[in-house]
Amino acid sequence: MSSDIRVGGVNDLNISSKSVCQFYENNWDRKISLGVFSFYNWQFRLPPENLGNDYCCIAVDNNNEVLGVMGLNKRSFYLNGKLRKGAELTTWVVSKKARGKGVGGKIMNFLKSNYDVLVGMGITDAAIPIYFKSGFRFLRYIPRFVRVFDQNSISQYCEINNLSKRLIDKWSKVKNCSYKSNLVNPSELSSLEGHLNSSFNHFTRNFSSLSWRYENHPVFVYESYIVRGNGEGVGIVFRIDDVESMRILHIVDFFGDKADFAAGLSFINDYCFDNGVSVADFYCPSSIITRHFTSAGWFSILDDYFFQFLHLFHPPELRTPPTTSVIYWARNDMEYLLDTSKLYITKEDLDLDRPTADYIANKNLLG
Repeated sequence: MSSDIRVGGVNDLNISSKSVCQFYENNWDRKISLGVFSFYNWQFRLPPENLGNDYCCIAVDNNNEVLGVMGLNKRSFYLNGKLRKGAELTTWVVSKKARGKGVGGKIMNFLKSNYDVLVGMGITDAAIPIYFKSGFRFLRYIPRFVRVFDQNSISQYCEINNLSKRLIDKWSKVKNCSYKSNLVNPSELSSLEGHLNSSFNHFTRNFSSLSWRYENHPVFVYESYIVRGNGEGVGIVFRIDDVESMRILHIVDFFGDKADFAAGLSFINDYCFDNGVSVADFYCPSSIITRHFTSAGWFSILDDYFFQFLHLFHPPELRTPPTTSVIYWARNDMEYLLDTSKLYITKEDLDLDRPTADYIANKNLLG
């Protein structure tokens, strides 16, 4: 079977995107939004660097039957100050009948020969050996930070003890700093990308990528602000999620002038209190950014083990720990990519803010 396997992009192998979407539907262990074609189309064909093409990496047999797929978006990546040919990897699955036939290794070889930087998330135990054999490195848990504004409304969705309760009360009194905020279109935050380029390794956040990701999202509605204290501004993007009596603010981007990070967090505090938000969360490996969250009264899900919060929301699910993993690889300058203090990955990236199939169905979205 191995000699009959061909690997390449969906378009390059003349396979229909709908058949790959159906493969996800048939082979994932539960309902998945990538099995809804309108969402799959937005996710894998409409990103700006894909130019309407489907670059998901698939393996097919000599009858053009799909054996495996690695979800993929082309997306340029800044590494050590240089723009590289990057790809976001997400949701890798191989059919049961093709497992153990070398499909995973062939997909890895194809990806490494066609891209300079590869980053993916949510790695299963079964996939880890294949990634490591291919030279990838592994961040087992993405640091996640949570700020509680209404303890009562989240009580059934978290693990909390007396220390957590005391800290929530203490941190509610953290003093804000002065700021000015402006509601903007998400694409306008591209004016702040230069601050990322000079200090971080990250997927591009240019005008077209931000417009696709936020302004044209088929399911979620985002708000974006530029907040200024004493600098050029920090860009913040978030969305509101209501789970029964609990209102959650998911921060999906937070970047810009470091001089304004404290101002940005003060803005988030005020917004949450003014809009009845129960709890806010933020995922990011970079301690250059997240140290400001910690100092502003946010729990670290990884370090503050005495407080744990939901990882998934539709339906609610508490994992231990409630976060996910990342794998990453670079053809050159790998030592720079390994500096996680400068690795800027948030829920904006890697399909980390994907709606569940239940969410889409319950809200009657996408037809």
